[in-house]
Amino acid sequence: MIQPIKPVPESTQNITFKGRHIMGKEAIRLIPSSVPSELEKSIARHIEIIPSPTTVKKFANGETYVNILEDMRNRDVYLMPVIGKTINDNLMETYLKADAAKRMGANRVVAVMPNFPYARQERKTELGEPISARLNLSLLHASGVDEVIATDIHAAALQGFARQMKLTDLNSLEEMTEYFTKKFVDTSDLVVVSPDLGGTKRADKFAKSLGCDKAIIYKNRTAHNQAKAEMLLGDVEGKDCIIYDDIIDTAGTITEAAKMLKANGANKIYIAASHGLFNGNALERLQNAPIEEVVVTNSEAKPALDKIKQVDIAPKIVGTILDISG
Repeated sequence: MIQPIKPVPESTQNITFKGRHIMGKEAIRLIPSSVPSELEKSIARHIEIIPSPTTVKKFANGETYVNILEDMRNRDVYLMPVIGKTINDNLMETYLKADAAKRMGANRVVAVMPNFPYARQERKTELGEPISARLNLSLLHASGVDEVIATDIHAAALQGFARQMKLTDLNSLEEMTEYFTKKFVDTSDLVVVSPDLGGTKRADKFAKSLGCDKAIIYKNRTAHNQAKAEMLLGDVEGKDCIIYDDIIDTAGTITEAAKMLKANGANKIYIAASHGLFNGNALERLQNAPIEEVVVTNSEAKPALDKIKQVDIAPKIVGTILDISG
């Protein structure tokens, strides 16, 4: 059985968050993940609700078993993010919890999925491919999910797929801006760099929020998770640079970009990204690359590498939860 996370003790029956007096706590239920993450613990602390006792286990053949051990009738149920490397198992756990909550009479089921799975497969690029992102949204709806709370979805087109339920896409721009504003009081010699043409708008917003210049790297993708930086558009000589992206997976693109910036005279190089997956030999690449810090949100678990820092997106998620149920 999943042990409930110990939050701030409940002193009243009402939720107060950032000075907002919202509603009775009895209207909300948090369903914990099988392996509670730091993000999940932070959400529970901020909202001051103890997650409902829930059993998640595996049968001998690998099938997932779920049992929610608290009344869900007429409650707004929030499924906490199931994170880690076993993406398909994580999704099945979410589907089963949603189905169980709806069968128990839940008023509304909301899946908190900051790093939305299969978001990078939102279109067909070759004959015979599925549109996996759309299928995942359909499966979530079929399992009983009424709304998904995500953060910095890779492709905005996904919102067009969510016709039968709501998809709320938060962003971490404010948290990243706050982090780097404290680090760089003077941004006159700072440049935000997009690691590819597709991230130009994202980098432009970040540069405007910091009040600094921007640059763009043109890359050529040779295969899945493989890309080569080929050309730099912008001046980085003698300047500190922040490479801004939405996902770090194997870190190939990011480290190639950092090397190109160094070759063009950049001073210190930082990375800012919404989701740090760090698959394959990503940590080794980042450790050996000319990078000062890698700043990501806590949408995924933090690996044991000193140069990786996290910003907390729990307050933003909690604010959305209270907006939904308030």
